[in-house]
Amino acid sequence: MPAKAKKRRKKAASKQTATANHSIWIDFAIAAATGGLLGLSAPGFDQWYLVWIGLVPLLLFASSSTNPWQAFLRGLVFGWAYNLVYLNWYLSLYPLNWLGFNNWQGILLATAAWLIVSAHQAIIIGIFTALYRLLPLSGGFLPRQVEERWHLPALVTVPLLWVVVVNKLGNAHDALGVPWSMLEYSQYQILPLIQAASCIGGIGIGTLIVAVNVAVAGLIATVSKRLAWSALAAPTAEASARQALTVVLSVAVIYAAGFTSLTSTQQHPSCNLAVVQGNINIDMQKTEHRYTLSELFAQYTSMMDLCHPGLCIWTESALPSYLRNQNGTIANLAALAIQKKTDIVVGAMDRDDSDHPFNSAYGMSRAGRLLPDVYHKRYLVPFGEYTPWLVQYLPAWLQKLTNTPSGGGFAAGAAAVVLPLPCGKVAPLICFETLSPELVCSSVRAGGSLLVNISDLAWFHDSMIGRQMLAFSVLRAVENRRYFVFAANSGPSAIVDPQGCIRAASAAGSQKLLAGKVGFATDLSPFTLWYR
Repeated sequence: MPAKAKKRRKKAASKQTATANHSIWIDFAIAAATGGLLGLSAPGFDQWYLVWIGLVPLLLFASSSTNPWQAFLRGLVFGWAYNLVYLNWYLSLYPLNWLGFNNWQGILLATAAWLIVSAHQAIIIGIFTALYRLLPLSGGFLPRQVEERWHLPALVTVPLLWVVVVNKLGNAHDALGVPWSMLEYSQYQILPLIQAASCIGGIGIGTLIVAVNVAVAGLIATVSKRLAWSALAAPTAEASARQALTVVLSVAVIYAAGFTSLTSTQQHPSCNLAVVQGNINIDMQKTEHRYTLSELFAQYTSMMDLCHPGLCIWTESALPSYLRNQNGTIANLAALAIQKKTDIVVGAMDRDDSDHPFNSAYGMSRAGRLLPDVYHKRYLVPFGEYTPWLVQYLPAWLQKLTNTPSGGGFAAGAAAVVLPLPCGKVAPLICFETLSPELVCSSVRAGGSLLVNISDLAWFHDSMIGRQMLAFSVLRAVENRRYFVFAANSGPSAIVDPQGCIRAASAAGSQKLLAGKVGFATDLSPFTLWYR
C-alpha cells in the first residue's frame, strides 16, 4: 500500500476516534445536565413537576446505548448529577471542629461524604440502566413477539425494575443503602395525589411516576421512529397515544379520588402536643460549652412554661446520658411530668445486659412513672452511629477518619416498641428512621396510635435536610393514616395530620416550643397491613 494511502487511512481513523470521543463527552454532558435538572425536584427546591418527565432523557439514553456497559455509564453520570443536587446538604457537615477536625479536614470530609454517597446512589441507577438495556422491551401493555422474539411491555417492566433495583435491593440497609433521593418525595405537597399512599405507599407513587416517564418516552420513540429507541416504541402512533392517555387518566383518577377524600374526611385531634425545640447544637456542646444534664434540664423546663396538659416531646439526645442510671434526672423529669400533667417522650441513651449502647427514646407518664420499655433505634446511620465492617480493611489513617461521633458506635435495636402513655400509644422513631416505610409500618402494627420521630439535625447546620426529612414524614403519615410528629432539636419541627397536611411547624435554627394538637388512631391502612 502506498505511503500516502496509509497516511490517509491513519488520519481518517484518528478523526473517527476523535469524533467518537467527542460524542461520548457530549452524551455525558447531556446526561449530567438532565440529571442535575431532575435533582431540582427534591424537597427544598420543590420543583415537583420535573419528576414527571425528568426520567425521559435517561430512558432514551439507555435505549440508544450500544451495550449494557454504555447504558451503565450513562446512568451513572445521570444518577450522580441527580444526587449531587438532591444531597447538597452533605456539604453542610462542615465545620467538623466538634469532632476534632480542623477547617481543611472538615471541608475535605464533608465534600468526600457528598461525593461518595452521591456516587453510591449513582451506581444503583447505573445498574438499573444496564439491566434495562439487557431486557427485551417494547411498547404496549402486554408482551408481544418482535422478529421471532418475545418482548416485555416497557410500561409495566421498567417501573417494576426501578422499584426493585433503586427502592429496594440497591438501598437495602444491609448494603449500606440510604433510600433518600426517592422520586416520590417530590410530591409531598401534592396532597390529593399522595392520598393513594395509604393503599400503595410512597413506593407506589414512585412506580406511577416512572410509568408516566415511560409513557412519555414511548410516545417520543414511536413518533420519531428512531431505531435506537425501539425498545420503548409502540407498534403505531395511535397505540402509543392510547398508552400515554391511559397512564395520564390513571393519575387523574387517583388525584380526583384523593381530592374527594381530603374534602370529605374531617380530623378531630383531641390531645395537646408540644415539641421542645431547644436549638442546642453539637458545636456548642463540644467546643464552646459542654452542657451538663442539669443545665439542659433547666433550659428545657423553662421552655415548658406554656405547655398544656397532654404530651410533650424532647428531641433526640435531649438528655445525652444513660438515663436509667441518672436517678436524680429521672426524679426531676417525674416531678416535671406531674407538675405539668403531661406525658413526656425524651431522647437519651440506654444499655442492655451485655453493655451494648443504644440510641433510645424513653416515656415518662404524667403520673411520674418511667416506662420500663425503652425504644432502641433500629436504623443506624453508617459512620454516624456505627462503623461498617468493611472499614477494617482500610488503611489506619482512613480508619481514624471514620470514627463515629458516638465513639465505639451504637448497637441496633431489634424490634418496634410502643410507649403506652396515658395520652395514648406512642410509636417512637429516631432520626433517619422516617426514611423507612418498613420500620414505620412495623411500629404501627405493633400498636402505635401516634408516630413520633425525634431527630438531632444540628450536624448539618443550616441546610435543607430538615425539609427533606419532613417530606419523608408526610408520606409516612399518609401511608399509615396516623398523626406524625417530627421533632428536631434544631428544627424544623412539625405536626403532620393523617392526610399529610402540615398543621403546625417551626423554623430551623430557632429555639421554640411548638404547640398543637394530635389524635390517636387504631385502624390499620391497607399499606400498613401488606407492606413489609
